[in-house]
Amino acid sequence: MRFSVAPVFIPGPRPDPVLGWRGALIPFGSDPIGFLMRSYQRYGPIVGLSRTEPVMLLAFGPEHNRQIFSDGQRFWTNLGGGRPMPRDSAVARVSNGLLAMNGEKHRQQRRLMMPSFHRQQVNGYRDTMVALIDQVLSRWRPGEQRDIAQEMQMLTLAVAMKTLFSLDATPEARTLGELFKQSLEISFSPLEMLLPPTLPGTGAYRLARLAERIEIYVRALIAQRRALGAAHNDVLATLIAARDEDGQMLSDDELIGQTYTLFAAGHETSSNALTWTLFLLDQHPDVLADLHDELTGELRGDAPTVEQSGRLPLLDRVVKESLRLMPPASVLVRVSTEAFQLGCYELPANTTIFLSPFITHRMPDLFTAPQAFKPERWEGTEPSLYAYLPFGAGPRMCIGATFALMEIKLALAMIIQRFRLALLEGARVDPELRLTLRVRGGLPMRVHVQDRQFGCAPVRGSVAAVIDLPQGVVAA
Repeated sequence: MRFSVAPVFIPGPRPDPVLGWRGALIPFGSDPIGFLMRSYQRYGPIVGLSRTEPVMLLAFGPEHNRQIFSDGQRFWTNLGGGRPMPRDSAVARVSNGLLAMNGEKHRQQRRLMMPSFHRQQVNGYRDTMVALIDQVLSRWRPGEQRDIAQEMQMLTLAVAMKTLFSLDATPEARTLGELFKQSLEISFSPLEMLLPPTLPGTGAYRLARLAERIEIYVRALIAQRRALGAAHNDVLATLIAARDEDGQMLSDDELIGQTYTLFAAGHETSSNALTWTLFLLDQHPDVLADLHDELTGELRGDAPTVEQSGRLPLLDRVVKESLRLMPPASVLVRVSTEAFQLGCYELPANTTIFLSPFITHRMPDLFTAPQAFKPERWEGTEPSLYAYLPFGAGPRMCIGATFALMEIKLALAMIIQRFRLALLEGARVDPELRLTLRVRGGLPMRVHVQDRQFGCAPVRGSVAAVIDLPQGVVAA
């Protein structure tokens, strides 16, 4: 079907006769990955979702990514889908981080935050990360079953709490970490947020109460850091000390929003990236064996130093390929601030555009055998910034990309040298997109000492629709 948007026609699914453009969001919300794949396969790189204003569409591919992600003035972020929040409330302050900012405010805040994520500053967190990863792995015992998705969440939670706030595994840290996790679960469930925040029992109401408790904790930490001065070398202390060229600094309200955003972005995305990488390695035992050889040959059982990380090319290729196949940030949203042209279509201001690294990474003209896990594709290959964008692209590219890559590589190097993780035979693996791409219901794996008895068990689930698993692996 073809339908009219202003004077143009954009191919797309038939609008619901009763719900109109909202009807298109029901299949999108219930199965985002399937909806994106079907839409691209049927309609091409631009897909219309609404017949009349507000105009909503999907746009796929490097050309559209470049146009929209590179122009931060014309295309603003729309984090939260425009859900109203009470002004001067804890939930508004907690939510007002870098990901929700636009225009000059975004540029000013990003400049203030950049020194906290300079490569030299990030390298200084290496020893802290190693110690925290070791603490998690020291609890694993050969023969036991672990939900690796949950374990990776615990690992990245510990890293986030320590590097952001210098908090160890104390009752205070566990309480704050649990508040963060609960708030993210609600935020990642759009259906929970449809009802008003003043109605008790709704997701929005619970989020508002959690935000109030988070704000109390973080304000106390900010006051403590200001009193102690340079006594801590964490991200919060660095942000407190930051000044721009005009001498401006972050206010306490801004610090609350930025630290919450950094926690949300760093904790959830890194844990999902680690989970999917361990799954992919389990399903590709030849790659896992080669990676183990590389790691033990260079590291001899130790965690890589900053210098050694540059001498582990297969580890780098494995991580790149995992982020290509299963990018945690699989869908990004922008809203136009003025009229613009996309392809051959003239579109009005306030057009909502959904872009997808997940779909771009699966375009066969960009990546051969796009649904196959092939780390070797990265030997001598460097796609454009808008063809491969696991951390986004343009002026809003993820500020913590260097931090996340160090954390992921350290964790993989330590896990693979110490343990062989084997997916339980017949386990169900279903990708689930709730702002980030994760495994629905967890990833059950058996822990073994690293005995190099690499193999792969049959799996069930919808993962077979998005990844080409080895022949004969997928069970009915």
